[in-house]
Amino acid sequence: MIRTVLTAMAFGGVSAGGLAAADEVWSTEIGDVIYEIDLENGMAVLSYPTDGEDRGRAYLSGLAGVYTDRTGYDGIWIEPQSDEGLCEVGMVAPDSGEPSMNWGRVRVVFVDPDFPSTFVAMRGDCFDEPTEMLVARPVTAFSQ
Repeated sequence: MIRTVLTAMAFGGVSAGGLAAADEVWSTEIGDVIYEIDLENGMAVLSYPTDGEDRGRAYLSGLAGVYTDRTGYDGIWIEPQSDEGLCEVGMVAPDSGEPSMNWGRVRVVFVDPDFPSTFVAMRGDCFDEPTEMLVARPVTAFSQ
């Protein structure tokens, strides 16, 4: 069974339950995206690899607790502070409260409405429109 670590942005706290009901990991060209946790404010937290040893996090509004009939979700991504790509204003991570100047907007669209489903993520730096694209394919017990 795939480990439930809900995965790859400034609102709310961790839900009482802490873990999502589904085991979800997606494979991408940059590494695995992991569904980390659901927040009380309705955001799902996804983590993804970055250039450093820490993982970036994407905070997607309205995805928390949704495992069927998935569509598109907007949110923000936050990565550890770096010298590159710094925004003029900071963003506070919804789950940790940690500020970062390295963030931007993200849009995730699921190809199929139910698990397991591929999704396409588009992201932009700071307040820019999301334009960078990443395809994430589900990792299941049968595909490992």
